[in-house]
Amino acid sequence: MADPFALNEDGTARDPAAFREALRADPVKMEALEKEPEVAAVVLGEDEHAFQELIKSVYQAEKKRTDRLNKGMAERTIDAQRVTATVPRDTVQLYQQLWESGLQYGPAFRLLRNVHVPDMQPSA
Repeated sequence: MADPFALNEDGTARDPAAFREALRADPVKMEALEKEPEVAAVVLGEDEHAFQELIKSVYQAEKKRTDRLNKGMAERTIDAQRVTATVPRDTVQLYQQLWESGLQYGPAFRLLRNVHVPDMQPSA
């Protein structure tokens, strides 16, 4: 079965009818649409061009956001990354989590001794 949310390279839906039907069949997505009446009118309406333009604009906005994030992460220096990684992690626990997720490092390959991660707690 093909993915109903498959997109063309420009961000439009490959099969707009299947895309719409998949949205309508998803209660979580429908609940989100109820909070955006203008978007819901386009999604649930019959104007295929407006629907395709909506999907395309959302795709392009997300692509820009992702590109900016990726560029920002690539441009960060090692020193800048160290400044934000302030929370120490227990390497024994880290290797245990890796083991549980299927990455099994034997003792000879357990070279991490000091691991820090960014503080992901929301600011007060």
